[in-house]
Amino acid sequence: MFVAFKEIRRSLGRFSLLTMAVALLVLLLLFFQAVAGTLTSGLTGGLESSSADVLVYDQQARRNPATSILSPEVEAEVAAAPDVVATSPIGLSVFTGTVDGSSSADAEVDVQLVGGDPSGPSVPADIASGRLPSAQGEALFSGSSFDSPIEIGQQVKVEGVSFKVVGTADDAAFNVLPTLYVPYEDYVLASQARAGKSIDVAPSLIGVSVAKGADPAEVARSLTKSIDGVEALDRSEAVAALPGVGQITQSFSILYLLLYIVVALVTGVFFLILTVQKEDALVLLRAVGASSRDVIASVLIQVLVVVGLGALIGSAVTAGLLALTRDVFGAGLQLSTAALTVGVILVLGLVASVGAVRRVLAIDPINATTNRGIRT
Repeated sequence: MFVAFKEIRRSLGRFSLLTMAVALLVLLLLFFQAVAGTLTSGLTGGLESSSADVLVYDQQARRNPATSILSPEVEAEVAAAPDVVATSPIGLSVFTGTVDGSSSADAEVDVQLVGGDPSGPSVPADIASGRLPSAQGEALFSGSSFDSPIEIGQQVKVEGVSFKVVGTADDAAFNVLPTLYVPYEDYVLASQARAGKSIDVAPSLIGVSVAKGADPAEVARSLTKSIDGVEALDRSEAVAALPGVGQITQSFSILYLLLYIVVALVTGVFFLILTVQKEDALVLLRAVGASSRDVIASVLIQVLVVVGLGALIGSAVTAGLLALTRDVFGAGLQLSTAALTVGVILVLGLVASVGAVRRVLAIDPINATTNRGIRT
């Protein structure tokens, strides 16, 4: 152990360079994970946090909430199906609204309006603060991390219809936009005001709560088979089917994999070269009685110190960078993400040191008595 730390002090420059390289790679990993998580949450949060167990779409919408339009009669058919205990129409549309108390430059904002039954399966399952809307003119707000929040008590006017924010929910936004959950009647009023006339406003989706003990996936399949023109998905399937989510997740996953591979290669090559360079010293250590276990332990300790320190530095820099650029990227570093990444990096560092360990195991103490193959 002492030999390991003495060698680090003696070759501080080389070990520092590897530590900084690991720190940079960890910074990239954590930064991309934080931004990807925020982007994905902004796209999927509205469905992922929903209190609905099953969501019913227009079959022609191809699982896209933005293009789904259901006839009013569908809700009655869904409500009459087995294992369905509650239903709610869900209307989805993007409007331009104005927020009281905002500066003139930021007064107008694009908002996602979600109309439904506030006491039914159309709102987020968990409320961060305040309460659910209980009357017309009230709204529950959930923001995208990329936008300024709307506080409880503020008024938002959409197409002449005013909403007072009475509660907030975390990570429940649709389309990476500030989202207002309002009574369905208010959603209809805003849609009619935008159209300039009284029109029938059809729901985009039907939210469904299933009976206790019932399997949402089974209920969804049953609804799809029994009701013409609809496709029902349980909540997890609905989230996975959102346009663009799969491509975003796959793209970032490939990027993570490449960065992990680079970490392993850099660490493995460094310690293998280091072991080759100090082979004569290792031969002498073996010759004076040091066991293979002692020498291997020294290598592994150096790997843990260098890679672990680099991972911690990278995590700290990432947290600071994300805090400084929160208004730009809207992301923060989660402790669980950092801990998992650091753990994987440490394991990869140890695995990558296998080449150096094998080189140590191949050392024969008898080589201390030879000089370039000539016995002395």
